[in-house]
Amino acid sequence: MMIAPVADPMCISQGEVAVDGGALPLCMVGDGPPVILLHGWTLDHRMWAPQVDGLAGEFFLVVPDRRGAGRATAPADLAREAEDVIAIADSLGFDRFALVGLSQGAAVALDAARRFGSRLTGVVVSGAPLPALVARDEAIDLDHFSTLAASGDLERLRAEWSRHPLMATQTPDARALMLEILADYDGRDLLARSDLPAFPHEDMAKLAVPVLAMTGAHDTLWRRACAEALAKVAPRAMHAAVPDAGHLANADNPARFNALVASFLTSCADPTKRA
Repeated sequence: MMIAPVADPMCISQGEVAVDGGALPLCMVGDGPPVILLHGWTLDHRMWAPQVDGLAGEFFLVVPDRRGAGRATAPADLAREAEDVIAIADSLGFDRFALVGLSQGAAVALDAARRFGSRLTGVVVSGAPLPALVARDEAIDLDHFSTLAASGDLERLRAEWSRHPLMATQTPDARALMLEILADYDGRDLLARSDLPAFPHEDMAKLAVPVLAMTGAHDTLWRRACAEALAKVAPRAMHAAVPDAGHLANADNPARFNALVASFLTSCADPTKRA
């Protein structure tokens, strides 16, 4: 892994890991058991700023830009992202580590848990899309957004997406953070679209990794139903709702989000410790 000078105020150190087709930049901060955090669609590593502030005293946080996003040079390809997670862990010498993912990043985290479960101590997924468990009741017109990206009308794309229920926020700070990151979204993943992995009941019923399935209390009905279904199906899963929070629960109510994550990951290391 290449180490670069620290230019990001979120980071204590920065690095870059080579993956298929390019590289992923890494922001690293904190001390303790390692945790890799995976951001959602149209966002980048900066969405985890509230977790850097709240969790770096207990965990060593590794916050990448996923392929096709932020400063990553690797092209978008959702099928390869579980392998990217392992490449990050291997580059940093992690034998075992935890994963935290939100929305599309939560799906990547579950794919890694399914394929590389022996490497993981625990997985936190917030707002995971799981149409194989719960019939989808949520509209995201990706064809429309892809057309806007292909035509170069990124301003309209960003404006329309910012008004989608999944981007609704509960606090001014969360709104400001979301809009700051969305302003840099370049739509390149929409020009080479790939599909999220499917997570059928039989696969989730075999997960050996402890899972915290959570959403904001004001997330969409479908995302909340997905979290509840996952908690019932996965054998070592539990469910939690973040109060006063929407889909971007980590930014809407970081204090409660961080407390739930810290308690769960600590309990994974020592099952006698529960919230």
